[in-house]
Amino acid sequence: MQVNITEDETKSFAAEFEGTDRGVVDLIREKVAQSKDVEFASVEKDHPEQTKVRLVVKSTKNAKAIISKAIEELQEEVKELSAQIPKK
Repeated sequence: MQVNITEDETKSFAAEFEGTDRGVVDLIREKVAQSKDVEFASVEKDHPEQTKVRLVVKSTKNAKAIISKAIEELQEEVKELSAQIPKK
């Protein structure tokens, strides 16, 4: 997966994710949207055949920090789920 940052302001952040489907980016958006400091969070894909998915976040505080925290929380959740699945 490749991430191309297209906007990196204090209160707004946008990035294009290439090499992944919308589902992964939507998980990040859902987690980001749970923050009380987020005013707007969306996932955009211009066309079904296009390989880029865009994440846009607008916040009252540091948008990039909110996204980073959301990704860390998702990583922890995946680790917890993985630990619950029995290994062979």
